[in-house]
Amino acid sequence: MRRHVGPCHCSRPVQSLHLGCGLTGTFPSWIFRIKSLMYLDVSGNENLCVESPEFIQGSALQVLRLSGIKFSGKIPESIGNLRNLTELDLSNCLLYGPIPSFSQWPMISRVDLSVEDGNHSYAEYPNFWDHLGLASCNLSYVPKFLMHQSSIFYLDLSSNNIGGHIPDWIWGIGYFALNLSHNSFTSINTNLSNTSICDFDLHSNKIEGALPLPPWGIERVDYSNNHFNSSIMPEFWSRISSATSLSLANNSLIGEVSHLICSATYIEVLDFSFNSFSGLIPPCLLKRKERLKILNLRGNNFHGPLPQDIINKCALQIIDLNGNKLEGKLPVSMINCQMLQVLDLGNNMIVDTYPEWLGVLPLLKVLVLKSNRFHGPIDYEMNKQTHPFFPELQVLDLSSNSFNGSIPTRFLKQFKAMMVISPGAPNMESVTVSLKGQETTLVQILSVFMYIDLSNNNFMGVIPNVIGDLKFLKQLNLSRNSFTGEIPPRIAYMLQLESLDLSYNQLSGEIPPAMAAMSFLEVLNLSYNHLSGMIPQSSQFLTFPNTSFLGNDRLCGKPLARLCETNHAPSAAATPGSSKELNWEFLSVEVGVVSGLAIVAATMLLWGNGRGWVYWHVDKFWLQVVQPWICRRRH
Repeated sequence: MRRHVGPCHCSRPVQSLHLGCGLTGTFPSWIFRIKSLMYLDVSGNENLCVESPEFIQGSALQVLRLSGIKFSGKIPESIGNLRNLTELDLSNCLLYGPIPSFSQWPMISRVDLSVEDGNHSYAEYPNFWDHLGLASCNLSYVPKFLMHQSSIFYLDLSSNNIGGHIPDWIWGIGYFALNLSHNSFTSINTNLSNTSICDFDLHSNKIEGALPLPPWGIERVDYSNNHFNSSIMPEFWSRISSATSLSLANNSLIGEVSHLICSATYIEVLDFSFNSFSGLIPPCLLKRKERLKILNLRGNNFHGPLPQDIINKCALQIIDLNGNKLEGKLPVSMINCQMLQVLDLGNNMIVDTYPEWLGVLPLLKVLVLKSNRFHGPIDYEMNKQTHPFFPELQVLDLSSNSFNGSIPTRFLKQFKAMMVISPGAPNMESVTVSLKGQETTLVQILSVFMYIDLSNNNFMGVIPNVIGDLKFLKQLNLSRNSFTGEIPPRIAYMLQLESLDLSYNQLSGEIPPAMAAMSFLEVLNLSYNHLSGMIPQSSQFLTFPNTSFLGNDRLCGKPLARLCETNHAPSAAATPGSSKELNWEFLSVEVGVVSGLAIVAATMLLWGNGRGWVYWHVDKFWLQVVQPWICRRRH
């Protein structure tokens, strides 16, 4: 819903306005001139524009929050009229200098600015800040006026161009939280014991050498995305005993993770991904951590078996152990992690059969077991189960193992979340999948993203026709198996499919003509099968290269050079575009997609990436399905 702000007809003076509700259009300038207004919060309305606001003399405004709106241009000089201002938030507003003199605001204690090329009169900054945010202000050094501070509660200097050594004096000017992320710092004092920081964000800099010892009692530490290249000193673990979040990801840290980490009993988020840690995974991370929610050890050299006795009170929501050297079997006690949403064990050396028992996890959305040594058929005793299996699964990757046998129909029927989009907020997990032929890290997996990869196994038999019921799949990869029979006709029902790979199987028969209606399909690979007949000559199929159809000696028609004989041409009823009637069978599926999107529209439209996804798919549906039908009707 588009919301606009109209004229105010109020019987009493307006003192407070909180308008963080998805406003669009242009924000009315008359609101800034309400003399009685003391509190104005319009933050978070990213599609709202503010044009040259004028602030009047004598305004009662004390709190002004305009973060994240389209407030481009210079900071208006009239903002100096707000003599009662105590809090100002102009972060993420695309503003540029000069910054007004803070001496005009004698009572101000909280400021957040994002000002490109701003001219900072540092001498005029007061020395009694509680909260100071200067993120994205194009700073090239740490402002020296901060040396005169003593009780800053929060300091944000992130996303600037500050380099060199982090000045030692910065550790003695207060803080509860310090954010120095996204700069170009190259060195730091390695012992921060004399500071009182509780929340320290240093990620995305260029700091090398030994890992700094954090302050005693620190609660949150983020040293990720730097160049630290040492082992971790034993004292480090005692320093973080009270921490709730610790990220050391994307460095070059070496050695074993000490059992002393078990003393961090409050830890909820632990991210050691993409380092060179080795040894065994400390058993306490799975066996004794009742608070741990996110465990990310991806891209290291951990080896050995997983701990087998996972506690009943397991709180884990994300387990990512991809890219290590883990062996043995999966612990069946993992079913104690009833809150688990993401399990990524890909690229290890685990030897086991298909873990159907994971299906009892009610919230599991992502299951990645690729590139291990799993073997045997996918067998189910579903008729003996009284509860649904994998009710929320959205991503399933079993590729590059040694699974065999046929794909049971009931195996596909259980994936209810791939058949109907459920309402709910977008999920923000991260997992790496092979997406359209390339390794891709999905930092944000929408509740509407669906993906199945069973490639490079030993599956055989026919592909169950029921696969067409998975209408919301985005990618399906069944390549490099031994599937036989025809391409299931109902695969054409999967109109949301963007990538389909059935290459290197033993499939025969014709390509279902109805697949010509799969307008979202961007990547198609049917090569090296035994397919025959004419390739559908729709505009969508003509976008695919001839490599999509190579290795099928009896296929003909564009884009292959092999011409079809007359009797290979599809019937008029099956030829795309031959009828002026709209194919309602497929349109009903598309309308169902749009209806499903409507269910989550309220959530998705308030979320930036979700909004783009919705708009893109609705536009694509209109341009590729409805509009061509209208044109055919006219001709």
